[in-house]
Amino acid sequence: MSTKSVILFIALALSSTPLLAEASFESGVAAFKKADYQTAYQDLHPLAEDGDPKAQYYIGFMHYSGKGVNQDSTEALKWVKPAAESGLAEAQYLFAMMNEEGLPEPRVHGKEKGKAKGKAKAKARKVAHTAEAIKWLTLASEQGHVTAQMKLAERHLHGQGVPQDMVQAYAWCGIAQLLAPSRCNPQEYIPTYRMTAAQRDEAKQRVQAWLTTHPVNTSHLPTKSAQQLIAELDTVDHKKREEIKVALILLGDSALPAIAEAFRATPLKHTDFLAGVLCERGPAAASLSPQLIRLFRNPAITPSVKHHFLSSLACIGNRSPEVEAFMISQLKEGDDSMRPWAVRFLRRFDSDHVILALAGSLGDSKRTVREAAAEILAEMGPKAAPAIPALAKAMDQKGTYLSMLAGNALQAIGTPEALAEVKKRDTSLGSAEGTKEGDTTDVFHSTPQ
Repeated sequence: MSTKSVILFIALALSSTPLLAEASFESGVAAFKKADYQTAYQDLHPLAEDGDPKAQYYIGFMHYSGKGVNQDSTEALKWVKPAAESGLAEAQYLFAMMNEEGLPEPRVHGKEKGKAKGKAKAKARKVAHTAEAIKWLTLASEQGHVTAQMKLAERHLHGQGVPQDMVQAYAWCGIAQLLAPSRCNPQEYIPTYRMTAAQRDEAKQRVQAWLTTHPVNTSHLPTKSAQQLIAELDTVDHKKREEIKVALILLGDSALPAIAEAFRATPLKHTDFLAGVLCERGPAAASLSPQLIRLFRNPAITPSVKHHFLSSLACIGNRSPEVEAFMISQLKEGDDSMRPWAVRFLRRFDSDHVILALAGSLGDSKRTVREAAAEILAEMGPKAAPAIPALAKAMDQKGTYLSMLAGNALQAIGTPEALAEVKKRDTSLGSAEGTKEGDTTDVFHSTPQ
């Protein structure tokens, strides 16, 4: 064979190697999915030995779960760890789970000296493994691994391995929902009543920020227009509605004209659903605020629909002085059917103007407005300190439900001045439960978002 022929033969052999490896990998994965683990192992093991991260992951998973081979944590670690270190999201998630369960420790000859010393070392190992698990869950989550995102949301929600952080929990659950709508709904999974308006907004901003910085999401962008998606709401079930909600959120600002058009349509439909879309987008959809204010002022729109406009404004415009002033005006001068809603939605705003407006509402002629104002001031905690004089005055209405709520708010504020006002009145908080004032027909018929 001539020298030229030899060179050509070697070149052809080298060029065919990646194709053979790819074919072997695909046949191995196909066998794995068919539960033919023996064939899968035979096809994938040589590739894993050559350093292929995906093959390493499969071989490691087979040893981890005992599929086709004996369950062996040490052997699983040998393959999963380098695959995770290479950046493979599936391996990072599995490596995180292995850390949580406790990685196999190297065998040590001789006995551990002292039980206390052994327990201390075991505890230190557990802490280290938990920290590693969070690290690898985060890395997998950043790459769009939905199950890792849900696990990370759970860890932050319950403070497992990390300080409890409702914002992080909501954000990771929200991201998982956008990638797989049926997997994690933050409105259902996260106790949002324990979050402040600022915390909810921050969580939603983190979701939006993640979407703009992770190209992994391009494959999840909806193919239908916002108009088409909204039109489908008339005929779809609850699960499909959630998918449409996610699709509209993913469309971002391009969906806002269609949402505004739906709000202007006659008859109005799906306002609660579309308000939910805007609330998930938060301040990112603030450009729609002027249109919502104009729609709200339309006398032809009924109160049962108008409160959804207020809800949307509170979500998207809580950083706007104009929207804040509009909401306060609705509290002070709005229709009686809207003023209780206005006071509830003002919880999303964070300024002394709002606190003073709520303080003034403690003397409102409408019971639901007075009581709601006291409850919102309690939720604001120390930030509501400017309302202390008004709350103290409300406490003087002894034997009323408002007096109890005002006392609770002063305790939530917690400053020496606030606590002194409570002590001065020496009121037994909670004794007035059920002693609500008159105006009993003034009730809410649905729950604000």
